[in-house]
Amino acid sequence: MAGFSKHRWPTGGPERDLLEYLDDLHRAHGQPSMARIGKAVGLVAATVSAFFTGARPIGPERLREIVTYLDGDPARAESLRRAAATVRNDRRSSNPEPRWAADTSRLDVLLFDRAANRLHRPELMVGRQRVIETVSARLDEGGRVLLHGLGGAGKTAIAATVADRSVDARKGPYLWLRTGDADSDVLLDGLARCLATALGLGGGGPEGDARLLMIGHQLEELGVRLCVLDDVWNASALHTVLRAIPAGIAVLVTSRLKLGVEHQVEVDGLDPAEAARLLAHHAHDDTYASHPDAAALCRDLRHHPYLIEIAGHRLRQYALTPADLRKEVDGAPHDLAMPAGFAAPGRENARRLLDTTIDALPQADARAALGAIGSLASGTVTPELLSCCLGISLNRSRAALNALVDVSFAKRSAGVYVLHDLTVAYARSVLPPAPARVRDFVLAYASDHDLLARELDNIVAEAALDPTIVEQLASCGYLDTHGHTLPLLRLLDRAVESGLGDRHLLLSKRGNASFHEEDFAAAVTHYRAALELAPTPQRRVILLSVIAKALAEDGRHDEAEQTFASAYALARVNSDEVGTMRTLEAHSVAAFRQRDFDRVLALTQQGVELSRKLGDRAREAIFLNNLGSAHFEIGVSTALRYHRSAMEIAEGNEHILALTHRCVGADYHAQEEFEPAHEHFGTALRLYERLGQSGSEAKLRRLMRRFGYPT
Repeated sequence: MAGFSKHRWPTGGPERDLLEYLDDLHRAHGQPSMARIGKAVGLVAATVSAFFTGARPIGPERLREIVTYLDGDPARAESLRRAAATVRNDRRSSNPEPRWAADTSRLDVLLFDRAANRLHRPELMVGRQRVIETVSARLDEGGRVLLHGLGGAGKTAIAATVADRSVDARKGPYLWLRTGDADSDVLLDGLARCLATALGLGGGGPEGDARLLMIGHQLEELGVRLCVLDDVWNASALHTVLRAIPAGIAVLVTSRLKLGVEHQVEVDGLDPAEAARLLAHHAHDDTYASHPDAAALCRDLRHHPYLIEIAGHRLRQYALTPADLRKEVDGAPHDLAMPAGFAAPGRENARRLLDTTIDALPQADARAALGAIGSLASGTVTPELLSCCLGISLNRSRAALNALVDVSFAKRSAGVYVLHDLTVAYARSVLPPAPARVRDFVLAYASDHDLLARELDNIVAEAALDPTIVEQLASCGYLDTHGHTLPLLRLLDRAVESGLGDRHLLLSKRGNASFHEEDFAAAVTHYRAALELAPTPQRRVILLSVIAKALAEDGRHDEAEQTFASAYALARVNSDEVGTMRTLEAHSVAAFRQRDFDRVLALTQQGVELSRKLGDRAREAIFLNNLGSAHFEIGVSTALRYHRSAMEIAEGNEHILALTHRCVGADYHAQEEFEPAHEHFGTALRLYERLGQSGSEAKLRRLMRRFGYPT
């Protein structure tokens, strides 16, 4: 073809016939540019050029569009394409080759009746026994199983091992199809040719559904018990082929895509010990199986089988130690290359494997999502944060993340999408980043504290650079509802020290954090600092009330009472009923800690009346809870007082004494004082046993066992 290299063209055969036909059409049409053809059919010029030079196979839809534009014959072109994609190269020999085969540049169709799949079965299979057992059990039931995961994870090796073991177990022959991105017509053509050859039949045959039925009958006639569809990239073609396979024949599919097959098994990284064992195998050095540097190297390589294989070869080739190779990895495991390029095309390193998968992503949003996640700290993301990072709708964000799940780059768990560690490292070093925009996310979802909690790692990382994010978390109430993790506390301290933002708010939240940590003295210090900056009289009342509560918890009761009195006085001066209500709430908690239940009762009764007057339902519920607890504690304390009086009277009467000890034990149990409860229950039990009261003894034993008391 004028102006373009033909060095990729085969020397002859159907594939060359197709390329020459396209070349003829191009010349007859006046040799339009690749860009012009691409514009007419909706493709970039580079893709059209790859079709014409043989660098890339062409699918039926694209071929029809191009040939139609060039005024050619689409039917003839499709006939040439299918012939090129299903060139037959029958091989008939005994061990170790398959019984019959039809090989093509993009498609393999092999029929095995012995364990001879040496091209795909590894020398050493490590760390996959559980997967093999799970898959084999499903296949023995006639099920359909998908092995999916990142390129190089070992899906094909597992499939070949399972299939060969099936033959060894005399379960019947199996069919192996390496489908690649072949379309359904090419797959069915290749499959039909292989089966016809194995049965000694001529070529040709029906089309459409009749061909699917014929293929099914031929599989049954040959006694095939398992079909392995390897390296599937065309979901539609897989769907069609599965229709041809009868229900009684098991199917094992391998793909980087997470396809809708009945049973799905993810092939992920190896167990650390097995990864080190695999490294030792490829490095030809058994000491690496237990070497700490080797274990650390495998961890750097994310326990990915193919990366470990590359690492083993590099250790041998360049006389490196695992520590040396860790320096070469340096956070970019995907760039670790097989020495001297000694690898199958497209498998020189993990980057090439990931590039291939990314090229298969159906939408630009999904590729942009990878870059955005690489910009975040955690390697995880919610659709809501991604939509903020990319400036797209929530539905587009979900669709992009689901597309990453479809190619085994991500998993969805509890509303969060988790990326594979290797994919994250690739995204961070290769793909263009997207702005994190975590501040925008926190602002947009300030009221959804559960969502903020799911993104806390990303929020904390970004807040270290932008202190205003901490202030947003404080002002939206997140710190009150979800507590204070250590990283958040450090950020809160840093924000306070910086002097930026609303220091009154930040100091108040820091005081809350200290209170919840039961560092009450520190809480008082932070609250008093916040009090100095209180913007309104009401905030001063509220700060005084929490200072008093913290003083009470710290055992400084006189200071606490004086501070409560100051809070009430300030609220009265300003006719601040809300401030009074908040002070009553804090004061009732302090009285509880002193076990002054009569006072709790009086304070909470006032609180109930005031909260109802103000219409504050949340505070009303708090006061009602405290009121009920006060009545309970007063009731139990009264009961305990009566029971102790009875115990004094019952001295010398073991029958009454046993009953009284049981009642006192129940009183202490109700107050959650379990040691004295156990002591009195035990005394009652011994008395019942001595008195021969077996019924009462059995009931008490059952009660004690129910509540976990030793008997």
